[in-house]
Amino acid sequence: MKTFKRFTFIAAAALLGVPRALLGADAGSVTFATGSVTAERAPAATLSKGDAVRVDDQVITGTASRAQLLMLDGARIAVRPDSRISIEEYVYAAADPGSTATVTTSDDDSSVIGLVKGGFRTITGAIGKENPSNYEVRTAVGVLGIRGTDFAVLLCSGDCGGEPDGLYVRVSEDSIFFSNEIATVDVNAGEFLFVPLESRKPERLDIAPPVFAADDGSFSFQIEVQPDLSPESPPAGFDTKLGTRREPDSSAPEPQGDGEDDSSRPEIPKQSIEGIDRDGTPVDLTPGSPPDPQGRTISMSTGPLGAATEFWSASLFNDPTQLRLDGNNNVTGFSGLYPGRAATDVSDFDIGTSNNVDTGFDQMTVLRWGRWAGGTADITLSDGTPVPENLGNQSLHWISSPDGAVPVMPVSGSASYTLIGSTSPTDDQGNVGVLGAATFDADFTNMLVDSTLVIDIAGSTWTAAGQGNIGAAAQLPAHLFQGFYNAVAVDGITGGTGTFSGFFSAPGQTSDPSFPGGAGLTYSLQDQGGTTTVSGAAAFGNP
Repeated sequence: MKTFKRFTFIAAAALLGVPRALLGADAGSVTFATGSVTAERAPAATLSKGDAVRVDDQVITGTASRAQLLMLDGARIAVRPDSRISIEEYVYAAADPGSTATVTTSDDDSSVIGLVKGGFRTITGAIGKENPSNYEVRTAVGVLGIRGTDFAVLLCSGDCGGEPDGLYVRVSEDSIFFSNEIATVDVNAGEFLFVPLESRKPERLDIAPPVFAADDGSFSFQIEVQPDLSPESPPAGFDTKLGTRREPDSSAPEPQGDGEDDSSRPEIPKQSIEGIDRDGTPVDLTPGSPPDPQGRTISMSTGPLGAATEFWSASLFNDPTQLRLDGNNNVTGFSGLYPGRAATDVSDFDIGTSNNVDTGFDQMTVLRWGRWAGGTADITLSDGTPVPENLGNQSLHWISSPDGAVPVMPVSGSASYTLIGSTSPTDDQGNVGVLGAATFDADFTNMLVDSTLVIDIAGSTWTAAGQGNIGAAAQLPAHLFQGFYNAVAVDGITGGTGTFSGFFSAPGQTSDPSFPGGAGLTYSLQDQGGTTTVSGAAAFGNP
């Protein structure tokens, strides 16, 4: 499997004096801008023709807006409407008159662009031609590397006119490769690739998908930004090779929930495809072939559960036979642990007559969350004993990982994760609150996690702080964690207790590629007198 060369240029710059590696250094300039084009930086800036774009900028285009960038190495990027790209790294030694060959060489050159939303088309420049291993496009579902010069990418997340959510790739010249934790796949000129946002399993397409079928020019370059930068400049006729995605139908009803029913989606034509997994083993990714084992890790929490009236939080990996989803990919059934039962004694949880509410989805980490509320959840113990749970005055909170997203866990280092989503915390008296703040830190060297919460509910403020263990330190699979809140207070009155449980997940943007990109956590708290229980779920990313 291709091993990507990753860079930590901020540290390298301090040691080597390479100004282009510093955050805020110029990475290129705007050659065309129409409509709303901005750079997310401190302070934010409106971009016009001639303005610089910088390392660590996020370039954002609004509706009916477009931008074209000319980078330091001669690469060109056409950013389509409603898009966001991040310039994560851009180092080109030849563009810095202050550098010397003994300090900065072409081996130091790198280009790392992140596709956060929407799409763009690019003709690669000198970095892509001379150092292709130093060129990456990072997306929510994997990384693109190059063996060629001309390709387009589009990330759909409920905004592509009903087309399936995921990454679409079209190659016009030469070839590229796509790689994630499932496979590495080559895509040649004239070919198309689709990577679903949920399964992350690459699928080759026989014909151009609808997102590339129409041509409104948003993936094209203006003639004025086509100078002959080098003898290797792409030939004329560039604008005619690619189309763009189909714009959403404004008259269509808004989709319900955070996903679509797969049965309503158009069938995408596919052909045979092979890849290699992270161990270098060939895998058959042809649709219809026996699927690789897939599943999701589910973490759940609730208030008093069962006759013992215990508050509860637990996590367990579910294979496809244990997991049940609705048309929006929200969890409606799973295998989990029940209080008072052995850790090897797995029970079946079913939504029963309750409803999924407070559902959420994050496209970068591909974490999904929600809570069952109202009605009765059907729970069946391993011996077949039914133990229905009334959810009239409380909720069962859940958070799930993407299919098959069990990460390879790091053995050293530490990371602080950012709260990116959550359910509304609930108590066992029918109240719904707000998760005001939450932190989550991981110490992979010592296999420890730290969690803090601030919750406002029923006119009171709850605070919680605690620590837990990762993997073997907690006698759990490597990517799971669990812990206790030993400092729980309600309006300043201490003495409460709590538990939390969760998992690390592979997808997402990270400062260190060895770190898991996301973490899902569920929690359950109880006040000093044990009279009230508060539970919820939280999603973390961006370590």
